[in-house]
Amino acid sequence: MPKISVIVPVYNVAEYVKGCLESVIAQTEKDIEIICVDDGSTDLSRQIIDEMARQDKRIKVIHQKNQGVSVARNTGLDYATGEFISFCDSDDYFHPEFYEKCVKIINETNAEVVCGGIVPTRRKYPIAFQPLNDRKLHLTIVDQPFETYLTKSLIATNVNRHLYRRSAIGALRFVPGVRLMEDMLFITFLMQKVRKVAVTDYPIYYYYSNPHSVMRTSFTPDKVKNYIWVIRYLNERIQKENPACREAVRRYILNRRFKMMVNQAVRKQKNIEKRKVLFDLIQSETQKLYRENIISYDGLKLHHRVVLFLLLKMKTSVPARLWMTLV
Repeated sequence: MPKISVIVPVYNVAEYVKGCLESVIAQTEKDIEIICVDDGSTDLSRQIIDEMARQDKRIKVIHQKNQGVSVARNTGLDYATGEFISFCDSDDYFHPEFYEKCVKIINETNAEVVCGGIVPTRRKYPIAFQPLNDRKLHLTIVDQPFETYLTKSLIATNVNRHLYRRSAIGALRFVPGVRLMEDMLFITFLMQKVRKVAVTDYPIYYYYSNPHSVMRTSFTPDKVKNYIWVIRYLNERIQKENPACREAVRRYILNRRFKMMVNQAVRKQKNIEKRKVLFDLIQSETQKLYRENIISYDGLKLHHRVVLFLLLKMKTSVPARLWMTLV
């Protein structure tokens, strides 16, 4: 059994996937299996990962029809055999000491998850990495992960920044069909299960600013609908599985996730007419969520209260410049 199972969903990333996999192969911790899940790629990604698998027997390739990143990651989880689990998006890459350092932390602290630092970059792999200095390590041990996750910006929602004990994940899986905030749902439900998380500032995950990624492209009505669906799903599942935390989750939705939706609509949709369509849709959906008691003013920060008030009460579109000062 390998120590670490690395799950890499692959879909039309021929320009980047080789660098991603090379960064995993270059890890100082060599006891790994690399599970590449080709999610129906139509470019050269398939050929690239097949060839890399022939060169390195630790790489396992699974080809499936296109079903989205959540299903691809779930397929990887179903095939994983390692003691620990790691995810990596195929246009990003890792510091070569990621696994060595995080396995050491997770074993020394008896944590179930370790969360590392992120480095946004526009440079493709390979790059020159600085060694990770243990003497400069800042480590935080979180003994109440769910409460901390909901109330503080300490535990990241990006699944690629974490190393997990496979036993901590257990039967938990990503929600199929979700294209935005699928990471947030997974981490939210995971934090309900675990009892200890270690958070380090080691710069281990290099997030490549791919202009073609889902998060980078222009904001659309379909993305608004995805956000609203996720908010409803999160509310319903928490109410069913952990009703005592519903109020805390509702504040989390509004203070962070709802704000993110409005922020994306303002900053990523530059066309004035299309932006108006987005805000009409956001306003309509906000009013429905409010009537259904999924969102409320309770526990909101002042500027978030103003945003919610405008969405609920304004009869005409709010100028984009005003939104940008609020979100």
